[in-house]
Amino acid sequence: MRNIILSDIHGNVDALIAVIKEIAEKEDGIDRLLIAGDIVGYGASPNECCDIVRFLIHGKKKVPMENIQKILSQPYFDTSQVNNLLNAVLSLEKKGIAIGGNHDKEASGESSLTTEMSPIARTAIDWTKGVLTKENLKFLKHLSLRIRFGKEGFEIVHSTPAYPQGYDYVKNASALKYTTLRSKVTFGGHTHRPAAYIYTQETRTVSASVLIPADNFDMRLMLVEKESTNKIETFDIDPRDGWKYYVNVGSVGQPRDGNPHACYVVFDSASKHLCFKRVPYCAELASIRIIEAKLPNELAQRILKGS
Repeated sequence: MRNIILSDIHGNVDALIAVIKEIAEKEDGIDRLLIAGDIVGYGASPNECCDIVRFLIHGKKKVPMENIQKILSQPYFDTSQVNNLLNAVLSLEKKGIAIGGNHDKEASGESSLTTEMSPIARTAIDWTKGVLTKENLKFLKHLSLRIRFGKEGFEIVHSTPAYPQGYDYVKNASALKYTTLRSKVTFGGHTHRPAAYIYTQETRTVSASVLIPADNFDMRLMLVEKESTNKIETFDIDPRDGWKYYVNVGSVGQPRDGNPHACYVVFDSASKHLCFKRVPYCAELASIRIIEAKLPNELAQRILKGS
C-alpha cells in the first residue's frame, strides 16, 4: 500500500490545497492519505480545512461538492486553476483517514490534557471555536487519538504512542524508548519539524540514530553516530527484528524547521520505502488571511519564515 502521511495542517487551506495538488500530479497509485492531527488551530481557514479533510474521508455523501467548489472559487485562488484543483481533490476522495491532535480537541471543547497553551495558541483556539460549524465541531470531537495498521507494521499518532492524550513533544530521539513504540514504524507530528529516529535493543551510548536532524540539539546528541551528521530525505525501513522507527512527518500548514514549504511523507508499506517531500505554496496569501481574521500577527509572520 502506498501511503501519504501528513500532519499539522493548522487551518492553512492554501498549504493543504498545494499539497493535494502536488500529490495528484506527482504521486502515482496512492492508496491512502493519512492525517496525523491538528487540522485546525493557528490558521484562518479551519472550516475549509475540515470540509476538505471530511471530503477526503467520506466523499460526496457527507460533504457536498458545492462546499469544495466554493472553497476553491475564493478570490485567493487562481480561477484558471479551479478545475485542476477540483480534480486533484476528487482524485483522493475516500482515501483519507484522520486522527486528532491537541488543537483539534481543544477547538471542539474537549480537553486535550496537554500542557497549558501559549497565549497566542489559546487566542487562535478561542477564535477557531467561534467560527467552526456544528458539523466540523462534531467531526473534530470524535477523531480518535491513534490508528494502528497492524498487518502493515505501522501506526499514526499525533505525539507519542504510549500516552497520545498527553501530547508530549518528541523534540529529539531521547524523548522515546524502544519499549514505548508499539509498531515497527510510528508516524507522528506535533513539533512541526520533520525527523526520523531508529530505536534498537542494542546497548549504545545513545538509544537512537537520527536520520533527519530536527534541530541542533539532535545533531549534538547523536554525533556519536555518523549518520546523524547527514540529512537524509529518503531511506528504506530495515526489516530486521529489534529495529523500530519514529518518523515525524513535519507540518503542512506551519513548518518550524526554517523551511516554510509544506511537508508530507510518502511511505510504501510493502517495499518499506519512505521519502520526505516539501511543497512550495503561496504563504503570503495564508498570512493575509490570518491578518484579515485579526488573529495574532505573530502567526502571520511565522508561516512566512517557517519558524
